[in-house]
Amino acid sequence: MLDDRRGRSVAAAELVRNFAHWREVGAREPVMITHHGRETHIFMGVESFRNLGVGDGPAPAPDRMRELANHIHQGLILCRSDLTIDYVNSVALAMTKRWDRHLEGRSLWEALPEFAGALTEAHIRHSLASGEASAADIPSPFRSDAWLHFETFSFGDGIALLLRDITADMRRHRLADVKSAILKAMSVHGGVGYVRVSTRAFIEIADDTFCAMMGLPEERLSSVCLPDIIEVSARPRFREQLERVLRGEGDRRVTTRLLTNGGEIMPVEAAIAQLHGTYGIEGAVIVMTGQRMATDKAG
Repeated sequence: MLDDRRGRSVAAAELVRNFAHWREVGAREPVMITHHGRETHIFMGVESFRNLGVGDGPAPAPDRMRELANHIHQGLILCRSDLTIDYVNSVALAMTKRWDRHLEGRSLWEALPEFAGALTEAHIRHSLASGEASAADIPSPFRSDAWLHFETFSFGDGIALLLRDITADMRRHRLADVKSAILKAMSVHGGVGYVRVSTRAFIEIADDTFCAMMGLPEERLSSVCLPDIIEVSARPRFREQLERVLRGEGDRRVTTRLLTNGGEIMPVEAAIAQLHGTYGIEGAVIVMTGQRMATDKAG
């Protein structure tokens, strides 16, 4: 790049009076034009000016939009109005299993035929024709048992596609639906009690059936240590089995006896399963089925 600090200088008035001379000088080297002693402009030949961007000139400014697109966690595909792909970021290449492909310059339908003839094509064409944004949650056409959040919106004269993997969210919601249905079925059944305990074996949640077995409301059972409501002689074995589950030694089934609020002993079949959370073991879930039996028949 030319170093203007080493160039010659001329007052604006002098440049006007002797323009022919300074034009020759400016063709050879840049001349700083001053006004009242302050440099305000540079006078130079057109070829020198055109050469400023090449050779030892400054490097072209980076494409910040593409740099940003390569850092986001969503897949991005930019297409022209004729649906020729203009840009694909690395996330989109990974989601579509095209890691080693060069898709720019190719037709969207040729490069990614999985989008054609499906709901995705309808969203793409709608956004392209109307300029409206559109979105849908779809099974991934690229991977089995995977889901994508698929968005389309106008971008310049063309269209942009955004892809986000929502497989974990879908599985979480579907599992939540299954869990809710199981708990509802247990409630309708009326003979299966459910209780959740902490890692220290204190009751955190008890369903209506378990509360009916005990003859106590949930607020009375909350924060009670579960082994403490097991009949005394059966308590050591139940505590041992529960602790083994909490230590991660495997889920297990145990026959035990509840000591109910009415003073009766209720034999139950209990299944104890470890409860895993985001940060590790959070406790255990116990389901029980039982039959009420008077104390004098407990044997």
